[in-house]
Amino acid sequence: MKILALTLALLPAKFFHSSADASNAPATQTSEVAVDQHGPSEGEKATLSVHRGSLSDSIDAQGYFEPVDPFEVRIRPKTYSGELTIKSIAPNGAALKKGDAIIELDPVTIDKQLEAAENEVTTAHANLTKAQADAKLGQEQEALALQMQTEATQRAADEVKWFQTVDGPDILLETDLAVKNARANVEDQQDEVNELKKMYKSDDLTTDTADIVVKRAVRSLETSKVTLKIQEEHADKVKTAVYPARKDGVLEASQQAQQQLQSLQTAQAQSKVLRETGLVTALANTKAADEHFADLKGDKEKLTVIAPADGVVLYGQLTGGALQGADERSLRIGEKIGPQQVVVTFYTPGKMRFHVDLTEAKFYSIHLGTNAVLNPVAFADRKIEGVCDPGARVPVSSQQGPLFGLFVNCPKVDAKILPGMRAAFHAEVADSDTAIIVPTTAVADGRVSVKTDDGFEWRHVVVGKSDGKHTEIKQGLTDGEEIFVEAQK
Repeated sequence: MKILALTLALLPAKFFHSSADASNAPATQTSEVAVDQHGPSEGEKATLSVHRGSLSDSIDAQGYFEPVDPFEVRIRPKTYSGELTIKSIAPNGAALKKGDAIIELDPVTIDKQLEAAENEVTTAHANLTKAQADAKLGQEQEALALQMQTEATQRAADEVKWFQTVDGPDILLETDLAVKNARANVEDQQDEVNELKKMYKSDDLTTDTADIVVKRAVRSLETSKVTLKIQEEHADKVKTAVYPARKDGVLEASQQAQQQLQSLQTAQAQSKVLRETGLVTALANTKAADEHFADLKGDKEKLTVIAPADGVVLYGQLTGGALQGADERSLRIGEKIGPQQVVVTFYTPGKMRFHVDLTEAKFYSIHLGTNAVLNPVAFADRKIEGVCDPGARVPVSSQQGPLFGLFVNCPKVDAKILPGMRAAFHAEVADSDTAIIVPTTAVADGRVSVKTDDGFEWRHVVVGKSDGKHTEIKQGLTDGEEIFVEAQK
């Protein structure tokens, strides 16, 4: 015990400090603890008054540089589906000025499709013009036909009205009048014959003259009787057949005109729908032809890609710190590329950020704004300072378990640093939550020895992080309590 007490007494002064200094220790440094030494006598142990602080930790890893906002050259045709053949391409690693051509593809095939698309546009517009003219003419013709049929229906309805009020009654009246006149004529002639017979009996006329006059009157009477009979029979026919037929004809003609009007209206409604549908179809075809032609023109413009700024050409796509599809043999003049394929990654030298994959524990211990130091593998004598940006917390599966991508924003990066170059990553992190900090030797089996007036007592505690020398106590101790530096055995 004396040897242990003597050893504690000989520890460097920086390991301990007063309780007041410990309470004011920076959050990013380990809080030091004050030890109350009672001398090296047998049975006595070193003690300390505990205070809150935080543990510092460092994270080291390997990562790679990647461009900030790289311009990935890929051909994304919207309509064109033909071959994409390289006509010219900037050399791999070439430095270009803004406006220089990065890649140009052969436009022969797309020019043929553009010519066909232009013909489709001309045809579609001609069909649209015809459809519009047909629609206008059809509308005018239907309006005229509807007007004529409406007028015919009205005339038929008027015929019914006139028959019921004028023509029909007049037919019956004329028939009765004709019979009445014929009957009156017979009666008049009968009276005349009778009077002639009386007159010729008293007169001194010769017999021959009397016979002639009377016979003539009798014959006229007989003719009138026949005429009366004909008028009566005709009147019967008119009343029983002709009049009903005329009446039915007028009514049926009116009904037929009404039906024809309704049929015409139905047919015109259907024709209107078909006409409007045809017009809409013509409009849609014209719009589709215009869009197809415009898309092809846009696709042709995409066949030439120019540099959006000063920068450097790298063949392929940067993925996970390595360039994929960077074979220069497949990116020569005359070779074909696929749509959506990243052909070139164009970047601005010096405009870089650093990417490192960390385990979840390390990733979540780094906060936005944490400073980091990068040591490029290719330039071991250089240090690059940056600021951590955790970004989106999206895990990526790996053999070591889920990894999280951490970005380091670097305001100054040497232009010699190329995308994909590796570097060592180092960052000092501190727990943002303060806790009681004690020497690791003070904790045994989740307990600490707390000094009391009667000696000591065991206290169960909840431990947190540890750097090997110091351990966080999250629960079980309070500021100012005195514990033994070495747990009682």
